Amino acid sequence: MAPPNVWPTYSSRIAGVWKTISFEIHSPTGTLLAKPHGDQPLGRVQISPHGYLSAHMADPQRMSSAQPSGPSGPSGKAWVQAGDAEVAVVARGVSMYCGYLELFEGSPDGEGEDGGEGDGEGKRLWWQTRVDVSSDPSRMGGLEVRNVELMEEGGKQFMVLRPRNDMVLEDGTKGRGVLKWEKIE
Repeated sequence: MAPPNVWPTYSSRIAGVWKTISFEIHSPTGTLLAKPHGDQPLGRVQISPHGYLSAHMADPQRMSSAQPSGPSGPSGKAWVQAGDAEVAVVARGVSMYCGYLELFEGSPDGEGEDGGEGDGEGKRLWWQTRVDVSSDPSRMGGLEVRNVELMEEGGKQFMVLRPRNDMVLEDGTKGRGVLKWEKIE
C-alpha cells in the first residue's frame, strides 16, 4: 500500500517558483565530481498549489553561446532553421520535465536514508513526479523521485532536492545530484 500523499500539509511551503542556486554531482563518498552548469546554474521550478511541477534547467554557457543577438543562434538563423549541430550544443545542456507530484514522509525505500532530508522540523520528505512531458524521451511516463529538504536561511526559503537515481555526466561518470533552490515567488 502506498504511503499517504502529504501534499496538502506542505503545499503552502512548496508551491511557488524556485530558482536554481547550485547544481552539483557528488561521488558515493561525497566528493564533488562536477558542477554541470557552472557556478551560476540557470533553472526554474514552478509548482502549482495543486502539485503540478514544471522543471527547467539549462547550462548557461551553452545558452549564451547560442545568443549572439536576438532570437537566433551563432549562425544567425532562427532556432527552427539552425543546423542540427548548433541545436545539439544547446539541447544537450537542457533538461525539462513536468507532471503532478505526490509528496510523502519517510523514505522511498522505507529505510533510513542518508542526507538529512526533511521539512526543517525533523520529518523526512520525498516526492515522486509522474512525467507527462520531458526533453528526454526516456523519462516520459516514468517517475522522477527526489528526497526533499526544506529550510530557511536569512529570511529566505530554500529547498534541496536529491534525485534518487544517479545522474550521468557527458563523459559517462555517474554520481548523486544535489540541487539547491531559492523560492522567488
